[in-house]
Amino acid sequence: MQLLDMKNKDLWSGKFTELKSQLEELEVQKCMHIAQRKWTALKEIPRVEALIFGSWNCLPECYSEEKKLAYGVLMIIGSPYSCEQAFSCIKIIKSKVRSQLTNENLESGLKIKTTSYNPDLIKLQKA
Repeated sequence: MQLLDMKNKDLWSGKFTELKSQLEELEVQKCMHIAQRKWTALKEIPRVEALIFGSWNCLPECYSEEKKLAYGVLMIIGSPYSCEQAFSCIKIIKSKVRSQLTNENLESGLKIKTTSYNPDLIKLQKA
C-alpha cells in the first residue's frame, strides 16, 4: 500500500532523482581529483553511503516500512565491502616485516587505518 502511494508522489521521484544527480556529480569530482593527483581532496568528498542514507532519512515517517527495508538491503550490500576492506588493511599492516604483531597492536593499527579521525594537532601541541 505504501509503495503504491509512494510511486504516485513527486516526493519519491524528486528525492531520488536528486540523489542520482548528486552521485553522478560525486563520481565526476572523484575522477577529476584522481586525474589531477589531488589525493587529499579525495578524502574531503562526502561518502556515497552518507548521501544514500541521507536521502532515505529525509522521507516522511509514513514510509517507515520502506525505510526499514531499504536499510536492510543497504546493510547487506555494504557488509562484504567493509569486510574486504578490513582484510586488505590487515594484510598491509601485518606484512612479513611486521609478522610478530600481537593481536592488540594489530587491532590498534586496524582502527587507525580504517577510521577517518583527524586529530587537531595544533590543539594537541599546545596541551
